[in-house]
Amino acid sequence: MGKYDGIKFEDSLAMIPKAIMWAERQNVDRLNRFLMYSANVPLYLFGSGGNSSANDYAALLYETNEGMAKALTPLAMASISDKALKNAKIIITCGSGHGQDEKYTVPRAAALNPNGICGLTRSNDGNNLLINTLKNVTTNWFQYDWPSQKGFIATNSAIARMALFYKAFTKDADILSKLDLDLRPKHCFSYAPRVEGVTFKDSDGRDFFPSLSDIKNFIVLYSGWSRPVAIDFESKMVECGIASVQVCDYRNFCHGRFIFPSKHLEDSVLMMFLTPREIDYANNLILTAITHRGNRDLFPPQTPIIKIQSELDNPLATIDLLIKMNVCFNEIAKAFGDEPCNPKNPYDIHKEVPRSRAIDDTILVTLNSGLQGSNGTLKGVSRKKAIDYDPKKSIKELAELNGVKEPTIQAYITEHRIDRAFDSKMLAFNKVWLRYYKDSDQSIAEIARKLKMSENTVKEYLKEEMPKFKVKEGKVASVGIDARILKIRLRLSDAEKRFPRVKKMQEQHPQYTIETILAKLPLTKNDYNTYQVSCFMQMSVFDIDIKKGYYKFKNVDIEYNIK
Repeated sequence: MGKYDGIKFEDSLAMIPKAIMWAERQNVDRLNRFLMYSANVPLYLFGSGGNSSANDYAALLYETNEGMAKALTPLAMASISDKALKNAKIIITCGSGHGQDEKYTVPRAAALNPNGICGLTRSNDGNNLLINTLKNVTTNWFQYDWPSQKGFIATNSAIARMALFYKAFTKDADILSKLDLDLRPKHCFSYAPRVEGVTFKDSDGRDFFPSLSDIKNFIVLYSGWSRPVAIDFESKMVECGIASVQVCDYRNFCHGRFIFPSKHLEDSVLMMFLTPREIDYANNLILTAITHRGNRDLFPPQTPIIKIQSELDNPLATIDLLIKMNVCFNEIAKAFGDEPCNPKNPYDIHKEVPRSRAIDDTILVTLNSGLQGSNGTLKGVSRKKAIDYDPKKSIKELAELNGVKEPTIQAYITEHRIDRAFDSKMLAFNKVWLRYYKDSDQSIAEIARKLKMSENTVKEYLKEEMPKFKVKEGKVASVGIDARILKIRLRLSDAEKRFPRVKKMQEQHPQYTIETILAKLPLTKNDYNTYQVSCFMQMSVFDIDIKKGYYKFKNVDIEYNIK
């Protein structure tokens, strides 16, 4: 029996929602502060294997903010001068924290740039070199037990880390509901000739179109948010030895790379990652392109095309495309008769052996010699002491937490344009609504007493489904509406959309019970708390002044009593 016998890549696809939900629950406040502090300072992200695509996504997010970022392998650190590392921020991501990669990158980075280093790791077994080193120089180390699955190829761990980085950059904890999680192959990708219905001719003159198993060359075209996905696809395909993969962005494809598929047309495919921003470009370049001379197709009409498309045009497009790409990759592997979690390995090369020899300190010292900057001519970036800022704490508490004086905290707030007044209102808004959801039988006076607020303030907040107060112009908001409140509102919103169907059936069939109506409605298995919420909709319209009657909240659930 092999190490990965019986493990199926397809099974891990079903676990994708749980991987994203894991990321939604993680606390990313300190990680967000590291990323956003001195956001104009260059950022290096070091990691290998399954960390590569997630790191590239983080680099892309960093670049769309203010700064410049590069995702690199640990070996590439040997080609970076000490001064460059000192003048940047550094993130090192790893699993166990005591592999060969960490033995080189962690001590060097921590020694050169203790104030600008950050570590992300999955394991904390006491032998984690990353944690044991960084905890002596910084608080910027994070142990996130991201979901993982057995097998040669990683799937859920990469998705979980991308979702974690998304939340860390955006503070958005509502990810899953914004994605279209339909894992059917026909929904995730298409494989067809460039012009529908056009085929090849074999030597006997018969029509044919190559199946996925006939494709030997995948030319992957990407742009913007799809870059990390293209990197991940190339890694999976080559690590499994399924086929040759060439990765380039759409613009580079124009500079002669189109010659390759034209010479290998019958066993090559153009894999196109698309978001709304690439549609026109892809059409003009490939899909509907015609020559100005002769008005004929620019590319052969029978060119095989795989399209993986997202309707999103924001950072979540990467995660959406990654999920769809994994479904496509699984279908390609099945077409080739291979299992990504246990790929065929004719020469029986053990994965751990090459990986354990990945970095030799003596070689790296030689590589790194002579790369020590330009004799002091580079001026370092001014780096002030990083402030651990928590909007829930007072100025005095923040000063004590950071070991500085209160004017330093005031200066930090001014420099970062933080609107403390807005944050205070948002914190109070969240407290009031969460207290109300805990038990709506409480009186206004009781909620006010427990939260040490005036009754009028509590009433004002409860009248607002969404807060109307705005951040002062030019100021930054650190506190948003609590994710738990948003999810409860989402449940109520879904119920309101369902209510007209329930009401219509009640009017047409007054003899029906609620159970009968729900059984006849086309509700899917993914409907959250369908029975409970639908019953709630038969009751009184939501009104905070109604304390007795048809319903109440209890511990964020809806209790109901139909008359």
